[in-house]
Amino acid sequence: MWQPMWLRVFEAWAVARLLSSPAFHRAVHNVHRSIRRIRDGTPMEEMGGTKVERPSLFKYFKDEVKEQLKSGQSKQPPRQL
Repeated sequence: MWQPMWLRVFEAWAVARLLSSPAFHRAVHNVHRSIRRIRDGTPMEEMGGTKVERPSLFKYFKDEVKEQLKSGQSKQPPRQL
């Protein structure tokens, strides 16, 4: 079916404006998240990905010092000169 040229131009402008809108992208993201929750049952934030919990270096050091103090000796024997 034939459409007037101005209607095609307006449609192209409206689509470009919509796709550049941050509100549109937030709405699409929220719909996507809702669909994932319905399908998978778990939120995307809890699925792993880049949310990896690692102990800090200080916590690791503190735990190692505690272990060495409990055992009364270090894991490696002292060097003899």
